[in-house]
Amino acid sequence: MRIAHIADTHLGYRAYNKTNDAGLNAREVDVLDAFRQALAKIAEIRPDLVLVAGDMFHAVRPSNLAIQYAFRELIKLRGAIEAPVVIIAGNHDSPRSRDTGCILDLLTNIEGIYVVHAEAKQLRFPELETTVFCLPHAGLPFLSSVRIVPDPESRYNILVAHARPEGEKKGFDQYEITRNEVRHEEWDYVAYGHLHSFKELGPNAFHPGSLEYAGGLTVWQQLEECKEKGFIEYDLDEKRLVQFHAVQVRPAVDIGPIDAAGFSVEQVNTMIQQRLAGVPGGLKNKLVRLVVENVDMSLRAQLDYSALRQVRSECLHFDLELRKPDQPDRDSADRGAGVSRSLEHEWDDFAREYEVPAGVARDKLGELGRRYLSAASPLGGP
Repeated sequence: MRIAHIADTHLGYRAYNKTNDAGLNAREVDVLDAFRQALAKIAEIRPDLVLVAGDMFHAVRPSNLAIQYAFRELIKLRGAIEAPVVIIAGNHDSPRSRDTGCILDLLTNIEGIYVVHAEAKQLRFPELETTVFCLPHAGLPFLSSVRIVPDPESRYNILVAHARPEGEKKGFDQYEITRNEVRHEEWDYVAYGHLHSFKELGPNAFHPGSLEYAGGLTVWQQLEECKEKGFIEYDLDEKRLVQFHAVQVRPAVDIGPIDAAGFSVEQVNTMIQQRLAGVPGGLKNKLVRLVVENVDMSLRAQLDYSALRQVRSECLHFDLELRKPDQPDRDSADRGAGVSRSLEHEWDDFAREYEVPAGVARDKLGELGRRYLSAASPLGGP
């Protein structure tokens, strides 16, 4: 009995306001392509069951393109394999109001697709001798009234949850699953979603991570934690991870840091250019970050922004992070400790949590804010 476990596909995610030749947001296309790759590989390995552990879509009201793409690729998958596909809702694709319809329900029109989005629910598959206990993100506030236990009538018991396990880093999400609520050893497999980097939480419990650098943590945090994106193939009979199947994603390069302390602006400009020129394979169409530490205001004003704007036009995205003396790493520092973060990071967090008015698309609000911040940057707009 083999399963394929994917999570956090975030279809419809957009960023950086860069488009491809067809006029589509380049990052949205990257995310869609990662999803296509994953499902094509799942069709190839032919598992007995497919689990999607939340955040299939990046927003409650995803773009028509994202919906159409998901529908098409899932129909293609179900045409290639007989395995049922179980999808639970994550925080991104869960409506705040219970009387609001969930876009995931649309996917149940495809034979063999099962969706759970509102509350904890058991799905039984007698032909597989398997029960899947589904815990969508919207069900987390009600855990105290739910018994999360295996089905004694089934040979295999799987728990799939879009949640932060106890002990993992806490972000904006206040809910977590404690060790008392979920004992991994009681299950044949525990399929988590929500964290965006691959993580083994036990011999039979995993986060596969997101399929692309989309949403959640910054690209650079994810890159530091996990160098590959993909999904999990697990064998329930042999109780082992068969393989982490990697997908091809947009290249991301984190350069630096450069320490500007004690150097003239000419020397710092030269060091920046040398670092950028030394990126293997060049910068074209990559996601690139360069950190320069110990930059005082006088040095910041004299940097060669003309050359940096040229770099920005070559990259899909160029993140130049200029840190003042004694300023810690914004990505690794604790937000609760009052550490300063970039305006882009603050805006992304705000736009993700803000309860947008009716008729306002969250992804478009986020993209518009990033565009304004980019235009106000010394590097100029895209």
